[in-house]
Amino acid sequence: MEDFNLNNSNKKMLKNSKYITLILDMQWKIIYGNKKALSSLKYTNEELLSMTVFDLISPDEKSSVMNQLKNFNSEEFHFNTFYCTKDSLKFPVEVSFIPMELNSNKIILNLTRDITLELQREEEIETLASIVEYSEDAILSKDLNDIITSWNKGAEKLYGYKKDEIIGMHISKLIPDEIIGDVEIILDKTKKGMEICHHETTRLTKSGKKIFVSICISPIYNREKKIIGASAIARDMSDKKSKEKQLKEKYEELSAIYEELASTEEELRSNYIELEKAKIEAEDANIAKANFLANMSHEIRTPLNGIIGTIDLISLMEIKECTKPYLEILRNSSTHLLDITNNILDISKIESGKIELHMKVFDLKNMLDTFIREISYACSNKNIKFTYFIDPLVPSELIGDELKLKQILINLFNNSLKFTKKGYISFKVKKISQVNEKVVLEFCIEDTGTGIKEKFKKQIFKKFVYQQAPQNEYYSTTGLGLLISKELVKIMNGDIWFESAENIGSIFSFTAEFLLYFDKSVDSKLIPADTIPHTLNKNILIVEDNEINMQIACGMLKRLGYNFSSAYNGNQALKILETMPVHLILMDIQMPELNGLETTKIIRKNELHEKYHMPIIAMTAYAMPGDRELCIEGGMDDYISKPFDIYILKNILQRFL
Repeated sequence: MEDFNLNNSNKKMLKNSKYITLILDMQWKIIYGNKKALSSLKYTNEELLSMTVFDLISPDEKSSVMNQLKNFNSEEFHFNTFYCTKDSLKFPVEVSFIPMELNSNKIILNLTRDITLELQREEEIETLASIVEYSEDAILSKDLNDIITSWNKGAEKLYGYKKDEIIGMHISKLIPDEIIGDVEIILDKTKKGMEICHHETTRLTKSGKKIFVSICISPIYNREKKIIGASAIARDMSDKKSKEKQLKEKYEELSAIYEELASTEEELRSNYIELEKAKIEAEDANIAKANFLANMSHEIRTPLNGIIGTIDLISLMEIKECTKPYLEILRNSSTHLLDITNNILDISKIESGKIELHMKVFDLKNMLDTFIREISYACSNKNIKFTYFIDPLVPSELIGDELKLKQILINLFNNSLKFTKKGYISFKVKKISQVNEKVVLEFCIEDTGTGIKEKFKKQIFKKFVYQQAPQNEYYSTTGLGLLISKELVKIMNGDIWFESAENIGSIFSFTAEFLLYFDKSVDSKLIPADTIPHTLNKNILIVEDNEINMQIACGMLKRLGYNFSSAYNGNQALKILETMPVHLILMDIQMPELNGLETTKIIRKNELHEKYHMPIIAMTAYAMPGDRELCIEGGMDDYISKPFDIYILKNILQRFL
């Protein structure tokens, strides 16, 4: 290392300097480096003396530094940049370039300070300040004169004052008059270095309302360890106090009851017996509720099957034009009553974790037209652009659950609308596949909303999961919307998925399987028997104890061109099977003498000795959770729930015959 005729004191000062110290010639070449430079930069002395100062600058900073030093002459330069060590470790530095003369030669003294820890401390301070500012708790500070000096958003929310309204005001503005003396004692303690933790008291809001709070007060020290003020963290306890008051009142009420019950042992024993009786009654009530829902469903659906079936048969006849509006009123009223019944049953189905499809013919394109009009209007109200595309290959007439499909679409659209403040929402429907009568469609809703945070992505389809939205909105208040949508998609033999990027937007997509509506004859026209010639050789056995439902089923089969026989209970059905060929059985469940499940069990037992498997379709008004599974487990091949229309019956017969 060269000495450059430095005196001993200068040599010692440079060598032992805590800064990275370099001496440069006027071409920025390093001609001296101290011990700190060698240890910090990891270069040997020989390596360092072969370099210019620009070789130490981080490559992405070098151009900027060279531009800053382009006009370097007689003035000092000071700025921050990044150095790189020999092993390419990048670290922040504060550099100074000072022009000097040494032995009549112009040189540049380069002093460099590693500011890594300093920047880390600044970042930590900024992080802490952000945590304090956005804490849900009210956080404030005051000086020794009890003047408020800081005020976070939690304090704004709790007390009602904006920051610029309260800073500079005396702390007494927040304290009720009746406790000002107690507060002064507490503040005096903090001025002596004491901490006050979880002190429950009252405070005043801007509106003058008193609120219960829990406060922690701590002294604030400066660098010399001298107390310069205090910080206070307050949490709203009003709700807790209200509940405590209610609990106290309830406790006092229960205590009075207990004392009264304890007056005599006989009275206590009597009350205990009454409580046991009440418990049994409550359990019986729960059982009765389930039985009531099941029976209500059966009893309402049974006459509805007759009404709707009759309407279907009449609508297929040649009727006067003036009659059609009244027939449509009957159909709409019956459908509305059925929807009410289904809604009541859905409550029980959701509670039991089971949701079933209500399959019927519907016009998908008409439904989509209505849905598109609704969401287009909602988007226009928020100045959000709305676009849509319906694949021309998407069929119009389908068999499926129209209401549940629309429920999924509304759930997904409402989420998009809630979280999209600007940009667009796009809706697309396309056909994915078709095999025989089954068709799979894909529905997609895309938005430019806030997106989903990474930590929520794996949980978004679970119960009670939501993410905070702009303006303190949330995903569904219960967090069940996407879970229900997922369950509905699942029973439609589909899948649901999403793609999302925070602050960019989300795309929710799902598939669903439907049945194509075959041979949709003509509205209000007869269905000629020769349209299904193969039905003439098929004999269907109807097992039904209700006379009206029997007539409706026979009328539908006759209209569809099938041969049929009838039985009013299981015993009659077994006798018919012994005497004539039958190709399919429509089996009611609840019947006298021998019910549908018992009859099916006997038929399946007899089939053990034969190679033929008789298709048995449950035709029942039972529609509670588990009823379908009960029929399938009982040996039946499929299940249709009353009431059903002629097209549902036609479709299921074509699948099994």
